[in-house]
Amino acid sequence: MGGEVETWKRFLQRNLLARTPAVRFDDLVKVMSSRYPLPGPRIADIFLEPRREPSPIIDPLVPLYVERLLALDFIDGPDILRALLRNSHLHDSAGQGRDVANGFENAPEFEDAILSRVARSLTSMQRPKNIPETWATLSAVSRWMSAIVNADVRDDMMDRINGGAGATGLRPDAVALREAVGNLVLAVSGNPKVLGILNRSDHKDIRENFARSLSIFAPFLSQTSLQLAARLETFRKEHFSMFDSQQPKAIGDGGDNVMGMDVSALEPMVHSRAGLYIFLSSLLVGCPKVDDGMILNYLHCRYQVRLYSTFEVSAVKMPIILKGHISAMAMDLVIASFDILSNAMFKNEHAQTILLLRSFLVNKLPLLLTTLSSSMFPPLTSEICIAQALNHIDPQAFPTLSSLFEIDALQLIDVRQEFLFACCLHELIPEDSIERLLGEIPINTLPPRGRYINEQLVAQCATDPERVEGLLGEIENMDGNAGAVVSAVTEVIHNLCEAKETMSLKTIAGFLARKPSSLDVMLLFSKPASILQPICHLLDTWRYDEDQDEYQPVYEEFGYILLLVLAIVHRYKLTVTDLGLQNEDSFVTNLLRRGSVSQKIEDLTVNQDKQLGDWIRGIFEVDGGINDDIMASCPPQDFYLLVPTLFSQSVSACNANVMDMETLKDLRETFLITSLVGATAWLTNHLWESRGEVINTLMQILQSLIKPKSISGEAEMMHETILSIIAKPLEHALRELRRSAPSRQDIDPLLHALQPHLSFKRTAGSHHTELETWTSAHGGGMSASMRNTFQQLVLWSNNPDINMTPANYTHRQVLVAVKMLGARSVIRTIIDEVKLQNQYQNGSGDLAFDIATAIVCAPGATDGLSPADGNMLGMYNHQNLSGRLNLREALELELKEVSKVFQDDPARAETIVRLHRRIEAQLDMGHVSNMIPDLNATAQNANGVEDIDLTVGGGSLEDVLGVGHDMLGGADLLGVDGNSMDLS
Repeated sequence: MGGEVETWKRFLQRNLLARTPAVRFDDLVKVMSSRYPLPGPRIADIFLEPRREPSPIIDPLVPLYVERLLALDFIDGPDILRALLRNSHLHDSAGQGRDVANGFENAPEFEDAILSRVARSLTSMQRPKNIPETWATLSAVSRWMSAIVNADVRDDMMDRINGGAGATGLRPDAVALREAVGNLVLAVSGNPKVLGILNRSDHKDIRENFARSLSIFAPFLSQTSLQLAARLETFRKEHFSMFDSQQPKAIGDGGDNVMGMDVSALEPMVHSRAGLYIFLSSLLVGCPKVDDGMILNYLHCRYQVRLYSTFEVSAVKMPIILKGHISAMAMDLVIASFDILSNAMFKNEHAQTILLLRSFLVNKLPLLLTTLSSSMFPPLTSEICIAQALNHIDPQAFPTLSSLFEIDALQLIDVRQEFLFACCLHELIPEDSIERLLGEIPINTLPPRGRYINEQLVAQCATDPERVEGLLGEIENMDGNAGAVVSAVTEVIHNLCEAKETMSLKTIAGFLARKPSSLDVMLLFSKPASILQPICHLLDTWRYDEDQDEYQPVYEEFGYILLLVLAIVHRYKLTVTDLGLQNEDSFVTNLLRRGSVSQKIEDLTVNQDKQLGDWIRGIFEVDGGINDDIMASCPPQDFYLLVPTLFSQSVSACNANVMDMETLKDLRETFLITSLVGATAWLTNHLWESRGEVINTLMQILQSLIKPKSISGEAEMMHETILSIIAKPLEHALRELRRSAPSRQDIDPLLHALQPHLSFKRTAGSHHTELETWTSAHGGGMSASMRNTFQQLVLWSNNPDINMTPANYTHRQVLVAVKMLGARSVIRTIIDEVKLQNQYQNGSGDLAFDIATAIVCAPGATDGLSPADGNMLGMYNHQNLSGRLNLREALELELKEVSKVFQDDPARAETIVRLHRRIEAQLDMGHVSNMIPDLNATAQNANGVEDIDLTVGGGSLEDVLGVGHDMLGGADLLGVDGNSMDLS
């Protein structure tokens, strides 16, 4: 038979070289089979044997020839499937032997194309042709399912044991191959001949193996193709439910695990109530990172819902979304939004935090639900999801009017009504359903002006400037219109900056600088960079008019606008990178980086030296004064960069008794008052360094700036904002001074004046009382506190409907723990808790995995969900922007050491691997387009060129083979153009 095999190989090679078309191939292969017969399995081996290293570019003739052999009954489906698997990179996982001399493997793209041909033959009812072939097909398909799953699990685990990092994500070709096998199984499920033998009593082992493989493969497939997996699961339940009671012992063979990996790791993720609760908490813990695209991407990935499908209608991809998952997504999102607000109330969070979370629930959530509702199809509606979600919220936190006498929770009494009316405003529910959903008659109503439209609001502001002030006052309203208001205000700011309408912009800047809570709400709908970039550009390019005759109003407008930038930057601890500023030499960039640093006199330029001299004379000389000449020669940008140097000289002048403190009163005037930010920052830094008499001078200046004896009304409001900006760092410096000089009597009055402003900053930092609570936890301080929090989250998620009050949680705890203990220590604590919950065997294991995954994937913990990169179909940006080791990177380090862990503690090693797999699956946002070209079309060469003539002139088999004598003749058997060719 060896001679026949070699002849068939040469036959195939010659046809590929000659590019023989399918019609001609049919005639030739019939003659070839009659002269040199071979059994089907051997023919399949020859045609499916790889002839080169794997490549995504496949020869389209090979799948075409295989299809013709199948149609002519020279081979059957099982022959193809077995031969293909023997030559696949999956062969070891299938438990099959393989004997290929060249050691090459077929590329996944080639396997995908062949599997598609076999599936097509099953769908068209051409195969199988008899009962033995049917059983053989089921057996071969079972092996393919087992091989796919086993290979993924074993390769990942072996890589861990060998000290590698493991797979960090699926390649597109691997996803395509996985789905090709899924389509093959789907074709089997719809074949009448296959269905006809499933209830037979014979070949029970084949049916059991198929059922067992399918029970593992279907949930495994759901990681990449939810719709296909759901159809296979339906098929399994309809025809193999009798095997559900049998615990699957293997994926294709007979063990309880694969290389120590529990196969339950391949089951669909359990969605704990705490999962989204943690995610939303992380978004809102400091500077709001609420980007629509990022949130929706996270939700679709978490709930395995795709925004695309594998078919097209009129060249437009049609979305296919399973109702069960989209409804769970919407319900959980509503529940989590109520939960974080309830938790904040029970934790007695600051009123501004309550306002932010309330606005998220009432103003932001309906917009997200509106996007999700576009993927809902009858009978599922947004009203059904909202109604079901309201049944799970805590009645103690969100009481009805009728329960006011029983529950003391007035703070959130109107929240449910506000949320429902906002949903009605956005047409998520009809107005007549509000009473039914509340269970009582509502006292609220829809906004009198109805639903705002951004374009209309911008047009109104263009014709009526006073309308802008009205909109600013509506930012904090709880009526569902805040999104449109913020969008309109942001666009108006852009327009004013472009038109250089600084007087109108001054009004907006002054309002927002005084209302930090309004800034919080704005960041629910807009990014800091989108608000500040046009403002920063305006400040950078600010120039005097050629006919400028008054300079004090210019300084005043500049100061108001700059104060807004400083307020936002300091409230949220933003950097130049956060603002998206590209010009390293711009005014705003220099001010933010060096705005508190004084310069040496000898380092000043000639122009700066003159400007400084003018300002010193204007402030200090008795007959001086700040006049237009000084301001005309010193643009406001130059002045603010000189402020630290000016105060450095002022301190020197005071120490030399050549200046009275009261001369600084000029800097408290409205048009210069913003300069106190840079001045106080320099004083604060200098306070840490100074000793002796210099400290007395600094304290006198601080007393004059922080507690002025007299200040005008408008300047007083700006002064309050400035105190909020500088309060925290100055308080730290003053407390340190009090520790080193406890006898000083001038420190406490300043600390008392700063006290109301200490809560201005909204960052992920923790207050010292909160920190003391965590670090003093019994049994291990911060680490023990983290364990307690994790256990509370698991316990609450186990019984969310019995104990509706959410677990006490703030994402600040995770962020502070990472800073104090390091990410490596925190991730080890999380791994220990997940392992412990898995050992309880009470159903908490999957919940623990989901909670751990949520903590690691949370934006604050990953340091990389950059809001600037979010878009509806975009991806997470998981770059570590902080420079510190984050939780995800710490888990990667644990994985690299899993080989040691596996020997001593297999359960911990399994926990590490399973946690990593879930995190990578949840962070994998790649959308794979599985577009396989039609290989029935005109054959193309490896480079896709379509103009090659594939026809071969008429003639006999000998003509095609290039021989005129016996086929078993000499070495020039397959000579080309009369020359011999070695095919060995």
